[in-house]
Amino acid sequence: MKSLVSIHDLLAIIEHTEGWLSPHEQFALLHLSSTLDHLEGDIVEIGSYKGKSTIALALGSSLLSNKKRPIYAIDPFLDCYYPSFQFNINYHGLQDFVIPIRKFSTQAYNDCPKSIAALFIDGDHEYSSVKHDITHYVSRVVNGGLILFHDYTEQFPGVIKAVNELCNNSEYNIVLTYDHLVIIRKTNY
Repeated sequence: MKSLVSIHDLLAIIEHTEGWLSPHEQFALLHLSSTLDHLEGDIVEIGSYKGKSTIALALGSSLLSNKKRPIYAIDPFLDCYYPSFQFNINYHGLQDFVIPIRKFSTQAYNDCPKSIAALFIDGDHEYSSVKHDITHYVSRVVNGGLILFHDYTEQFPGVIKAVNELCNNSEYNIVLTYDHLVIIRKTNY
């Protein structure tokens, strides 16, 4: 019999990685993959830093999902933190589930899958950058797929403005919020 892994153990792994996610946000990202098993497409993350959110997504994909999707992690990965990202991913045995793309999101479009089940946007929080990510990546999200934004808070008005504009389109509906994480479903079936 395989040894059992508890949710508390998985959350402890995520919590001990440097980054900016609340426990509720970590829980949401951990469970994300298991809610997508009925959809085609991969998971794309814009903004990975040292891998906290990447680890949450990859643990969920590898342990909680039937599809075992790869996580495309887009980040310029500055030299000062790319070694930490690599170490964190490898230390937790997730290297087979994570595809790092060392580019800004403005340069990574052609390196991403054409079909995205979930898109997590947590890169540059300026309005123009968030709007760029929406314009260039959301079209690849499959019908019924999820778009997540981190730092949906007054501290980052660019994120709020871009997300609110997206949700003015009837094809996109806010499903849930977890602290400063907002989850939107693409509903144009």
